[in-house]
Amino acid sequence: MDNCVLTQVQAPAAILDEDIAFVIPSYQRPYVWPDDAVVKLFDDIFRAWQWDACSNYYIGTVLTAPISHIEGAAYELIDGQQRITTLMLIALAFRVTGQETALNPLAERGNAPRLTFAIREQVQALLGYWSGLDGYQYPGEDAVKTNPYLTRLDDALNVLKQLVGAIEKDRRIELAGYIHTNVQWVNNTMPGSMDLNRLFATMNTRGVQLEQSDILKSMLLRRISTDKSRYEAIWQACEQMDNYFERNVRQIFGGTDWSDMLPEHLRHFDPARFLLSEEQNLEAERPGSGLTISQLADSSYPDENEGSSALDLDDTVYCQSIIGFPLLLMHALRIYTARSGYADIGGRLHSERLIDSFSVLVDASETEVKEFVECLWEVRYQFDRWVVKWVERSDEDERQLRLTDINRSPSNGNWYLTRSVKKLFELVPLQSVRHFTGEHSAQYWLTPFLGLLCMETNPSENTVLDIMERIDNQLSLAEASQKQASFELLSGDVSAQRSVAAIIEYLKTPCGTKFEHYWFQKLEYLLWKRDHSQDEKVLNYRIVSRNSIEHVYAQNEEFKNEMKRDYLDAFGNLVLLNPSENSSYGYQSVNKKKADFKDRSHYNGSYDSLKLKEIFSLMGQGEWSPNLVEAHQEAMFELISCHYS
Repeated sequence: MDNCVLTQVQAPAAILDEDIAFVIPSYQRPYVWPDDAVVKLFDDIFRAWQWDACSNYYIGTVLTAPISHIEGAAYELIDGQQRITTLMLIALAFRVTGQETALNPLAERGNAPRLTFAIREQVQALLGYWSGLDGYQYPGEDAVKTNPYLTRLDDALNVLKQLVGAIEKDRRIELAGYIHTNVQWVNNTMPGSMDLNRLFATMNTRGVQLEQSDILKSMLLRRISTDKSRYEAIWQACEQMDNYFERNVRQIFGGTDWSDMLPEHLRHFDPARFLLSEEQNLEAERPGSGLTISQLADSSYPDENEGSSALDLDDTVYCQSIIGFPLLLMHALRIYTARSGYADIGGRLHSERLIDSFSVLVDASETEVKEFVECLWEVRYQFDRWVVKWVERSDEDERQLRLTDINRSPSNGNWYLTRSVKKLFELVPLQSVRHFTGEHSAQYWLTPFLGLLCMETNPSENTVLDIMERIDNQLSLAEASQKQASFELLSGDVSAQRSVAAIIEYLKTPCGTKFEHYWFQKLEYLLWKRDHSQDEKVLNYRIVSRNSIEHVYAQNEEFKNEMKRDYLDAFGNLVLLNPSENSSYGYQSVNKKKADFKDRSHYNGSYDSLKLKEIFSLMGQGEWSPNLVEAHQEAMFELISCHYS
């Protein structure tokens, strides 16, 4: 038994019942999850609870090893520290609301943090301080801002406190109960005799993991008896998401003549144009060439550098998709079902439900499966053509959400397809709003956007922007769920919508940090659209993940000056920042914040917030007052009303 791995399903309830402690070993990196990953996990849990409070939500697999020298049940976290740490931070976020919930005790064990970081005393001090434990002192602002083991923990907790605080009290208790019992993971406990350092260093470098999409591919291709290799090749060209579609096609359809290929030829699959190589055809003709699950797991894909001369990228453009292939498959399925006159797929849109969602096709006819795979080709082409990706360029310091152009250009007497970063226009910030404020695991806006683009022959930028704005507007006003509304948009308008006046009335209510983040980001888009052609700093501004609502006039202002609560928590006195920006402004007076904002804008060549820019412009040389809060608020409401009208 000493050499056996013990596998069990755990939840916070089991951790509390068995009084289990976790230790992050010294060889592990710091906690590094960015804000959007923290928000994504919390949102996914929240949506799962909303959808079915009796279902379980799995956060993956954890790898642990028993620790003998710590009293009680204690385990070293070999893999899974980011998820388990985030879970502890979620428990702390519930705790600081002051309400008694089932999750409150999770982050502590006796008079010590339940999660400890080996040889990281300041981390222990911070976790103990947050838990309100005796003898644990706050490490100080400088340490929190500069120590890599503290900074991300502090940012993540600030984000989670706002997310938890925005939930009504009664529902907050119910959600905490759901997390306590229904958020689960698989814990694989290694034998104590194993070399854990070697295991940690090598466990992610061996083998190929079989994904749900691989299994689904095998299930669907079973329905195809003719031209199976062709449809397998289409699937393979679509599934490699972190490369451009035309490059995938070039690598996989080895018999294709690219000398007269135009970008628009990729819009539909044409069997007369996109040809497999002779070797691929011969392989397909061999007896028993059908794919099994094990063959899919062991299959080798073409080298991504093969044939690269035909698809050179301008300015060394690299890309990373905003979604994974399983989610693209689900959007393509919804588009296909709408075309076929079927009802929408059931349940939540989540990659973990991929195979369940495809029950409509698993036993479908060969013709239907082929039609779906060809629809997938169309969707993937439109996705690469008109949906933002994370892009790196050799002349930029960091990746950004951008669109790229695909062009046909000559070189040495031959024609090639190339990629270059597209000049910024409104589609990029608007899609960024949707990406960062919608349901991360679903990105519902993609279904109508890609579906409607598939109906267009050769849309202009203005046409695509019109489609995106209409989708965004109707989804933001929909009374139905985002899932239902997004499917309705494939064939027409959303059935039931709130009025813009109702939205304005909601924004007039002093909700403080409980306001929906979407309306702050939507305003950033509208201000960018209005001003980017006149102000280079606005042009350089990017809509990114921002999850911390900042009071411009601070709640605990440094000179102890106070503003009436209705104005303090008004939409006109609030901006959306990321936690590091929020903490940099802190509790300073408004004039000090204004000076910092000016300095940061000059240094960065951009603004922290376009709404904050509007506020400081309105202030001029005066003081920030209730009258100006109202004036700014009314100006923002007018901008929203004009856009929707």
